[in-house]
Amino acid sequence: MKTCTTTVTLTADRDAVYSFLAEIRNLPRWAPALVRRLRQEGHHWRALTPGGEDYVAVVPDARTGVLDLFVGQRPDEMAPVPLRVIRQGGGAAVICSYFLPAGWSEEVGERYHNALVAGLRGLGARFGGGEVAAPQPGPNGFYPSVVTARFYETWDFYTTHLGFRTVCENDVYVHLVHPGGAQLGLLREELEGMPAELIGATNGHGFWLNVEVADADAEQLRLAREGVEIFEPAEDKPWGNRQLLVRDPNGVLIAIAHRIPIAVNSPAFLPAAS
Repeated sequence: MKTCTTTVTLTADRDAVYSFLAEIRNLPRWAPALVRRLRQEGHHWRALTPGGEDYVAVVPDARTGVLDLFVGQRPDEMAPVPLRVIRQGGGAAVICSYFLPAGWSEEVGERYHNALVAGLRGLGARFGGGEVAAPQPGPNGFYPSVVTARFYETWDFYTTHLGFRTVCENDVYVHLVHPGGAQLGLLREELEGMPAELIGATNGHGFWLNVEVADADAEQLRLAREGVEIFEPAEDKPWGNRQLLVRDPNGVLIAIAHRIPIAVNSPAFLPAAS
């Protein structure tokens, strides 16, 4: 992900939306996954973000409707995230153009982007509307989907903690994409007109999901810091993974792993029994 533009359509007046977003103190109110524990230090503002402790700033231009959100570890080296609030019909639209900052990894950039999009999506609860338009994924011949009784909680879990990005959404289904290319569908339980096999929610038994990362140990520290329960801590596996296990809100196990060399005497090298 180098650039990504997301648009959310709202029913409220453009000026009301703009005034709310232009006030930096409102950041934790509309984007709590992006900015927490906002506090002022002298002339600067600091907050807990998906990357840790960062400086944040909002620079509004009421004439153009542009709001530049800045975030970074140093006040003189913050990355800009341009937002624009425009009139659309009888309401407003918020357009966010996210550019992966120089020096940031795709994985880190996705965490910030997902937190920002979650906040934009939540504006619908405050201002009405809330339809989100984002780029669609390319074709992929096979990906899993999960029927869930905890639709919004599961959606937030995968986007906030595991780095998935929402590319398609409505009230009953969302389609998520991971920076590594993995895709996942989430379907709300007990929908009329669905096959009987897709009515009841999963209980987390009989299957699991795998997510490959650069450093499973670093992911374990990050997830623990974010309050995610570690079901099984990171350890080396004989098949060439160092992995940890977490559970999603439905009880589905997720193996988060990076590759390691397989030992020559590992059972993985033994021939299958004839």
